[in-house]
Amino acid sequence: MKQLAAFFFLLSAAAPALAQDELVGVRLREWYARMSGTIEAEENNSGSTRLDLANDLGLGNQNWTTELQAYLKIPVVGRIYLGWWQAHDSGSETLTRTISFGGQTFTSSTQVDSDVTLDVGYLMYEFALPVIPLGDLVSLEIGASAGVRVFRGHGKIEGGGLDADEQGTAGLPTLGAHVTLRLFNTVRFEAEVLGLVFSYSDHDINYLEGFIEATVEPLPWIFVGAGYKFAMLNYDFDDGKDSAHLALDIAGFYLTVGVRF
Repeated sequence: MKQLAAFFFLLSAAAPALAQDELVGVRLREWYARMSGTIEAEENNSGSTRLDLANDLGLGNQNWTTELQAYLKIPVVGRIYLGWWQAHDSGSETLTRTISFGGQTFTSSTQVDSDVTLDVGYLMYEFALPVIPLGDLVSLEIGASAGVRVFRGHGKIEGGGLDADEQGTAGLPTLGAHVTLRLFNTVRFEAEVLGLVFSYSDHDINYLEGFIEATVEPLPWIFVGAGYKFAMLNYDFDDGKDSAHLALDIAGFYLTVGVRF
């Protein structure tokens, strides 16, 4: 929340007196999201246990998740988006069963501290169809997108004198659609959904992400608003020796602030 307030203050101080045609946009989202799902990691065919983040590791609390995004509109060509967000959760739990993770075995009744982080970076191209006027004060814009998402997952479990630390990186092309409804040139309602199922080498990935959002412009060039966003990632890796599994659902409401001019 401190990041959101500081960012809004800087944008307010820099806001010009008059708005111009929109070519550039920068936004900050603070997403109050809950992470759920399962993880698994095996080294040298040592055996592994599929772990539930909430039931086994005591994770699953809502945490503030930061997203930064910038875009550039090129007339006729479309928009280029560049962004990054990170979801993180940590917690403690007393194990009710013996588990194996990252080449280590943690016995039942052991107190463990766990940490899971997912970083997502993306580059995306969006082509928007001509704006459709719906009267004098309302317009509709529909766009289609193609891009790439890069995922970096990190899981760590400590307890009973043992430390298991695993991480991995994978990339995924995405396709999507984006709808924007504008009212009075100051109010916007947006919705987007994107994702893809993809396999390469020893990796299998499927991903779905979407949001709905409402924003208003209290000052020229500056917008503030709120929305709801979800992301669902399933990732499996197996090269016959090492293997990894990550299935995460991340969802929650968010606040947003930014500039577009």
